[in-house]
Amino acid sequence: MRITRKFIRFAAIIIFLIFIGLLAREGKLSSAWVNIQELFLGKKEQKLTFADYEFNPVIRKDIYQKVLATGTVSLKTGAEVKIGARISGQLEKLLVKIGDVVRAGDMIATIEHEDLLARVAQFSADLKAEKARLIKISEEGPLEIKKLKAAGEELNVQISLAQKMLFRNQTLSKKGMVSESAVDKADERLLVLNAQINSVEEEINLEAMRLKNDIRLQEAKVEKALANILEQETQLSYANVTAPIDGVVAFVSTQEGETVVASMSAPTFVTLIDLKKIEVTAFVDETDIGKIKARQKVKFTVDAFPKKFFDAVIREIRPKAVIKDNVVNYEVMLEIKKHNISLLRPEMTANIVVTTGVHENVLVVPRGAVKRSGKKSFAVIKTEVALSEKRIELGWRDGDSQEVLSGLNDSHEVGILIKPIKKKRGRRR
Repeated sequence: MRITRKFIRFAAIIIFLIFIGLLAREGKLSSAWVNIQELFLGKKEQKLTFADYEFNPVIRKDIYQKVLATGTVSLKTGAEVKIGARISGQLEKLLVKIGDVVRAGDMIATIEHEDLLARVAQFSADLKAEKARLIKISEEGPLEIKKLKAAGEELNVQISLAQKMLFRNQTLSKKGMVSESAVDKADERLLVLNAQINSVEEEINLEAMRLKNDIRLQEAKVEKALANILEQETQLSYANVTAPIDGVVAFVSTQEGETVVASMSAPTFVTLIDLKKIEVTAFVDETDIGKIKARQKVKFTVDAFPKKFFDAVIREIRPKAVIKDNVVNYEVMLEIKKHNISLLRPEMTANIVVTTGVHENVLVVPRGAVKRSGKKSFAVIKTEVALSEKRIELGWRDGDSQEVLSGLNDSHEVGILIKPIKKKRGRRR
């Protein structure tokens, strides 16, 4: 039994020596020894060379500080108008449908209005009658006054004759040619005529005042009739519903044949929206709100046009916070520039970039060239003989560009590690 075990060990040693001899003969002994060491001692770290990096020069450019936010395209106050009826009746015609573009003053709908037409005709007739009465009073009143004035002139003639008769009788009475009774009769005649002329003058004044009052009263009646007809014409105009603004029909709530009743809450026919009066409501995180100021320039995209940038400026920063999912945001209102505003629609999601500052003509390297170890940052630079790691101090980051405050200069080239491309294994059929 012992002889058998010794034989097996001796045979294994002979086979191992023969295997080593074959490896040495083919020149593979050293690589095999390395593999054995890696198997038992672990693989040694491979030292990187120039071929493992892609080198880029350090450049100077402007670096922008940006705040990213999301928001929603929304309508401004007054951009949405609900058009309703101000009178009651049956809707005879609805002239628009959803999606129609209308201009201010365009006809939207028509409500039955035969009764209003009849009222307008009735009040028109009343107005004509009151105007005719005014003309009659204005023409007949002066004629009556002229008649009284003519009677007064006739009395004045009689008074003149009576005065002469009284003077003659008084003269003849002194000569004893007429009696005293003739003088008294002439005097009485003169007094009566003076009383009559005074009465006529008072009647003329009263008639003039009466005419003036009658004209004023009739003019008031004419104005009242005119106000009545204007009111009815205004009510009639409500039968034709027109668009108060330019816009697009967004909603239709009443159909032809339905009866509408105007009350404190006017029934709505259609809803118009003015797509030119839109804005963006941005939700800015509380950590970034301190960087936001009015009149800052903004660019944003929407999901419908992901490659198109829209320009805007900050119009207003609202003081009240909006808390959602325990995240504090502040609403920032953006005024959209008119260019390409027609492509936007309400409730679109906006991806917003606010430029809050700029560092001009600073040293910049690609982000991939920055290596970090704890709180320290390094960059691999290319020298004539070997690779060298330089400690650097970083500033702002703008996309794939990183500002370098110290540690590098314009003559340096920084390396970006080239990652090996893994070959995909083909699937067996």
